[in-house]
Amino acid sequence: MDIHHTAVAVSDLDATKAFYEDGLGLSYDHDFHLDGTHHYYVTGDELDTTLQFVHDGSETAVDPSGIVHLAIRVEDVEATLDALVEATDCSVLNGPLTIEGAGARAVFVEDPDGYEVELFSPLD
Repeated sequence: MDIHHTAVAVSDLDATKAFYEDGLGLSYDHDFHLDGTHHYYVTGDELDTTLQFVHDGSETAVDPSGIVHLAIRVEDVEATLDALVEATDCSVLNGPLTIEGAGARAVFVEDPDGYEVELFSPLD
């Protein structure tokens, strides 16, 4: 058994694409329309796990409650953060910092819908 994807609601699919694809470098995987909603998937380089963004066509704000954060493994936390902030002007919520107990370097940022995104790199 494997985890395949996580689906989250978004209010502005173009802003979401800019954050996750242009800002973080994730890649478009596939998309489809079903019952008036657009389902859009991105993936990373190595794992078969994807993020699914669901947009219902409205531009109403979504409620990200219940999701503590999405975690994305990166090669270099600081370089990824610099590129992401340059590309999207996202808010930095905490860090960069070293989390010894987790054995990782991390920074927490906010995506266009208010989801907290952890960018982390395992410590060598």
